[in-house]
Amino acid sequence: MSQDVEIEISKLLHSSFSGGTAVSMRDLSRMWSLEMQWFSPDSALTLARRLHSAGWLVGSQDSLEPCSSIPDHPPEMGWRPFLSRFEEMPESPDTDTEYEAPPPMDEPAEKDEGGESSSIEIPLAKMASIVSSMSGLERREVLRRAERKRRALGPVSLEIAILLLAREQNLDVGELIGLLD
Repeated sequence: MSQDVEIEISKLLHSSFSGGTAVSMRDLSRMWSLEMQWFSPDSALTLARRLHSAGWLVGSQDSLEPCSSIPDHPPEMGWRPFLSRFEEMPESPDTDTEYEAPPPMDEPAEKDEGGESSSIEIPLAKMASIVSSMSGLERREVLRRAERKRRALGPVSLEIAILLLAREQNLDVGELIGLLD
């Protein structure tokens, strides 16, 4: 039974990572639930977390890849994973490497004295400041609108959402694009 589950996991990961690029845990669960319609959003996120903690997925939550020792089992035409097959999560075939469990994803960011997230990266903060000064909007409002746009569009980074917001405000985005490099 354990080998059947390993083959099923291999098929799931083969169909999810066929392009060879790393994806975030949220994007992976979104793909399984909304695009492929294999699982509910909660079940997909739970499965992604379990695969990460068992070593089948390696990397950070923002950049997951299948472990290197997974046997290649391409799924057959019309194949669908069954959640019941994943009741018992076997360890990945790569048992030599230790994997740490993923940290909780929904931890609130710490607030600094200004009430804004202290986890904002420097380029992101600089982009928000530039858009703020060019548009006349407050920096906090720029970040709020960009976050709202990011949530509405789905798998879009906050940097891209700020660029879209700047474009909506008829601002020259050339300087902002230079900050992304």
